[in-house]
Amino acid sequence: MIRKATTKTGAFAAHDLKLCPLVSELVALIPPEARIGPVIVDESAGRPYAESAYGREWRVVARAAGVPDDVWNMDARAGAITEAEDAGADLDHIRSAAAHSQTATTQRYSRGALGKSRHVAELRIAHRAAKNGS
Repeated sequence: MIRKATTKTGAFAAHDLKLCPLVSELVALIPPEARIGPVIVDESAGRPYAESAYGREWRVVARAAGVPDDVWNMDARAGAITEAEDAGADLDHIRSAAAHSQTATTQRYSRGALGKSRHVAELRIAHRAAKNGS
């Protein structure tokens, strides 16, 4: 379990890392006695990254990996919110998991227009089929 205050608002987010397989694999690489405090640290300073330093360092690694400049580290958060919405999670539950105080903020992060459009089309097809006795 991890519980953390968010940087912007101080709202708390809590997550069961047993349900996050990629995170669990990475945590398994850390010796048990070192699994306290921040996991992502500035190797040169030996402490968590300064406010904007992580983004700069992430971009260096992303460029080396061929990630386009229009893809940002924060896009992972929007991707997770979109995936949760496409999977049918309740918007208020997604809002809570993202530690957003307002549902409107969560909706801005969601990029699920295609998933939503597809779901609406599927519902319409099923409705027509039921209506026509198919």
